[in-house]
Order: sequence, then structure tokens, then C-alpha cells
Amino acid sequence: MDLNLIEKILTILKMPFQSYLTIEILLIFILLFIFLIYNERRKNKKVKIALSALIIFFFSLLVFYFYEDMVSVLNEIIKTIMRCFYFPNIIFYILTAIVSLSLLIYNIFKKNNLKLNKIITYVFTLIHIYLFTNFISLAILKNISLIDTVNIYKNDNMFVIVLSSQIIFLFLVVYKIIFHFYYIKNEKLKNE
Repeated sequence: MDLNLIEKILTILKMPFQSYLTIEILLIFILLFIFLIYNERRKNKKVKIALSALIIFFFSLLVFYFYEDMVSVLNEIIKTIMRCFYFPNIIFYILTAIVSLSLLIYNIFKKNNLKLNKIITYVFTLIHIYLFTNFISLAILKNISLIDTVNIYKNDNMFVIVLSSQIIFLFLVVYKIIFHFYYIKNEKLKNE
């Protein structure tokens, strides 16, 4: 569709009033928003629980009505994630390297960080960046274009490097998520 900016905005503004269902959905979200804003002032725990239950109920209804479509979408998401990790396109692989570099630099400059966390992050990020650098140097040595994914994955060494690198990156992400949840939980306990 070739819509200009004004037509796109008008489409978004007209969308909630196309049927009774879209009007009901709009009203539900406006009510949720009002209750969330209201509860920011009151800070009532019962309202938080009720709103969370209401949101879960609302999305459960959507899942119930569109169960087959949701399962298909979830299958596609899982397949895409697996494809990205086992056969990532180079853009995704470069993005993971940039994330590793950013985490490494962030950890170097972060002052109030546990030493063990820093060391583990250094290990994972440096291994990931090392493998990425080997991948690039191997592509240069073998004269393989980085956009030619077929030749990249035909080369056993490059395939093993990409696969190992993505596994290291996955471990890094899982470690960071677990650490932050544990760290936040401990900080809350200290504050209480």
C-alpha cells in the first residue's frame, strides 16, 4: 500500500470505530489506562492484582478465540528464533557482536558491579567477539562474501564458528537475565 503519512494517521484514527468489537477493545484499553494512572497515585496492591488478572483474562480470551492462529504464530516465532541462532543471517550475527561489544564496554565502565559478574561477562563477551573476529578473518581468507550465506554455511569452519558463537551469546543473555533478576531480588530484600 502506498499511503502517505496523513492517510496512515487517518487510518489509525478510524480503526477503533470500524465495528462494535473494536469500540469495545478501545474502551477496555481506556479503562485499563485510567485504572493504571489512578493506581499510580493510590499504590493499592489489590488494584495491581485485579488489573493484572484482568489483563491476563483479556489476553486469555484472545488466545481462546484465536487458538489455532496463535499456535501457528508461536510456531513461526520459535522457528525464526531457532533459525536465527543456528543459521543467522549476517545482520543478526553482526547485531549480536555489537551487543557483546556494548556489554563489554558497559561492564568496563560500570563502577558498582560485582567482580564475579564482571569476570563472567568478560569471559562470555570476549569469547563471542573472538569467534566473530575469526569468522570475519576466515571470510576474508576464503574470499567468501558476507552476504552469500549459502557459501558461508557450506564452509564447515565458518558454520562451526557461527554456531559456537551463537551458543556463547545465548549463554551470555541467559546469564545476564538470571543475574539481573537475582540482583534485583537481593536489592529489594536489602531495602526492606
